[in-house]
Amino acid sequence: MSKTVIVVDDSKLSRMHVRGIILRNKPDWTVIEAANSAELYGKLDESDIHIAIIDFNMPGDNGLEAAARLLQAKPDIRVAIITANAQDSVVSGIRALGAAFMPKPLEEEQMVRFLAAASLPRRPSSNDAAGGGAR
Repeated sequence: MSKTVIVVDDSKLSRMHVRGIILRNKPDWTVIEAANSAELYGKLDESDIHIAIIDFNMPGDNGLEAAARLLQAKPDIRVAIITANAQDSVVSGIRALGAAFMPKPLEEEQMVRFLAAASLPRRPSSNDAAGGGAR
């Protein structure tokens, strides 16, 4: 099934790199890009986005703030946050959102595993009954 992925990163080169990985492995998917969180928010209503891959270090809202806001608006989106900042507080914040953590430099194999998992239907969790739920 075809999916739409948004790649959010202030580096054009990084967006191109992620886009290339996605399209090499999922050629029937659609990839859109945003240079920052403001562009991400603006594109939410333009496309039916299924997956978001967000850089942590960006001007404006950082990747964690952008992911939290994105998941409030569209809780079914699968999110990965890419960062070279592997401090415990950053990684635990990413995991608390239910997002995937992907360290830089980004490895294609790790991205492929994330894309495969993100394309599967969500499994109900024990939190679903309480109104929570895995992302």
